[in-house]
Amino acid sequence: MQKLKFIYQNWNRAYYKLQSEDDTCWYYGNFYKSKMPKKMLREKTQDVETWAKYAYSANKDFMQRMWQGEFSLKNLDTFNDKVDEIARIFNVTALLEITEQPYAYLDIGGAFATVCFIDEYNRVYMQYSFQNDDISVDNEEFKNRFKNGNLFLVELEVFIYPEEMIDERWQNKDYISYAFTPTGYLEVTKIFDVRGDALTEKYIAESPVNVESNWEPYPEFGKWDSIFRMKRWKEGELAEGIKLPENTDN
Repeated sequence: MQKLKFIYQNWNRAYYKLQSEDDTCWYYGNFYKSKMPKKMLREKTQDVETWAKYAYSANKDFMQRMWQGEFSLKNLDTFNDKVDEIARIFNVTALLEITEQPYAYLDIGGAFATVCFIDEYNRVYMQYSFQNDDISVDNEEFKNRFKNGNLFLVELEVFIYPEEMIDERWQNKDYISYAFTPTGYLEVTKIFDVRGDALTEKYIAESPVNVESNWEPYPEFGKWDSIFRMKRWKEGELAEGIKLPENTDN
């Protein structure tokens, strides 16, 4: 893979383009204007890297307080309140260093991170969703991994566009989702467009799959290469042991 260049300007998925530094700062200032003191907001949105560093620290604080038991995903209302109170979103966009062609972008906030890979038309064609779970996790090994700040890739999504289609409209494109748990459970959902009608198929793995590649250390600020990795599984690894569940309507 070519070497990547990382910047802190937002990727605007709706318009398939990179936002300027000014527009990125304006977005954060507008989004948090009712959630932060005005003076602090002005200080933190002076430039995109200042905001990103502040948001990064806020998210680390969010996870630490979550693991100290201050709040939990078990109580979703309280959890969401704490997201608004403590966590802060920010965006990292990866460009191919030589050409500066957009490669992918990372949305990160609270205990969640999403990497979206961009094609030559600036559409998202694949998406990795990570999360840091909370103390509701039963398995001690997984609990310790999460508590140490690791993220787990819970879903891989693939968007397959018709050849003539150059935007991201939901109509007339195929979709595949791979949903994982730390125990190795894998469920695959495929949605195919057939002359405008959606045909859905669901599959599950007969036995636990190897999800070691799904674990991702929470990145140090500025060191984004690992979380932007596209190749995480061996060739054909995700297809092993998949079967159609019994009594499933397609």
